[in-house]
Amino acid sequence: MKSLNLKALGKRDISFYLAIEKYFLPRIDEDLFFLWDLHPSVICGKNQLLSAEVNLEYTKKHGIKVFRRHTGGGAVYADEGCFMFTFLTKNINREEVFKKYLGLIQKALKQLGLEVIFSGRNDLLFRGKKFSGNAFMSGPHGSILHGTMMYDTSIERMVASLTPDDSKLVSKGISSVRQRVINLKDYLDMDIYGLMDHVYGFISTEEIFLTNEDLEEILKIEKTYLTKEWLDFQNPPYSFRNKKRYAWGGIEARVDVRKGRVKNIVFTGDFFTTRELDSLYELFLNEEFSEENFRRILGNIAIGAYIVDAEAEDIIDLLWR
Repeated sequence: MKSLNLKALGKRDISFYLAIEKYFLPRIDEDLFFLWDLHPSVICGKNQLLSAEVNLEYTKKHGIKVFRRHTGGGAVYADEGCFMFTFLTKNINREEVFKKYLGLIQKALKQLGLEVIFSGRNDLLFRGKKFSGNAFMSGPHGSILHGTMMYDTSIERMVASLTPDDSKLVSKGISSVRQRVINLKDYLDMDIYGLMDHVYGFISTEEIFLTNEDLEEILKIEKTYLTKEWLDFQNPPYSFRNKKRYAWGGIEARVDVRKGRVKNIVFTGDFFTTRELDSLYELFLNEEFSEENFRRILGNIAIGAYIVDAEAEDIIDLLWR
């Protein structure tokens, strides 16, 4: 597989790697792979509320930057003890993309003696514990699959960054998370860069490098991921709110209803999407906020074409049960 060698650039912010994805996806004619070398960060899913997912006071105090990515899924913490990876492909079939490209990660680690299995929607497990969470999006130009690789991630900072500011909750959270996640460091005879080199070398068959022109455009795109509008865009006013969890993910509805009609609506959560939700929201704007009317609207669309694996009845349940 063709790979993008970014070693000479050193550690970069999450926003830089997101910009690389956005820049290259419409330009590729074959699969492309690259690795992320990170500063401590929290990365929220596209459809999440930062204020609801991140202990912003803690992250600010400890110099942990907070970003929003363009894929769905949940918030994750990453630091120098972790790296991330990206696969860009023209294939837009979610199940095929997960199976093929996470299969490559699985095989790369098996060469090192680690027996890795798939679990849940998007996780890789070792010894029954999660070390890699992954997110996906597809669009007119193809798909993005990216994920984390925990080598020696700070569990304490992970929990504190993603937990409300309550010392009892943080203490309990650390114990709970330690039972569910695992760092690979203790099972490998190499440092994190040795692991990165191994994974990169296993997958890469041809290298490319950023040109000056590429870098210039990527830096322009990166700025869009740093704006207040991008970071806060999921927080409009609302008069109705409800939250539930389904097999396909957690979802919260926030609806601004005035004189019985929808003036604004957003769905937030750790679910995956296959297209922008703005076109979905438009279907409900200025419509009567009633179960009967929403059933009519949802009956004319495939909600699963927006929110992966969701059904119309789930949205009705969320809003009226």
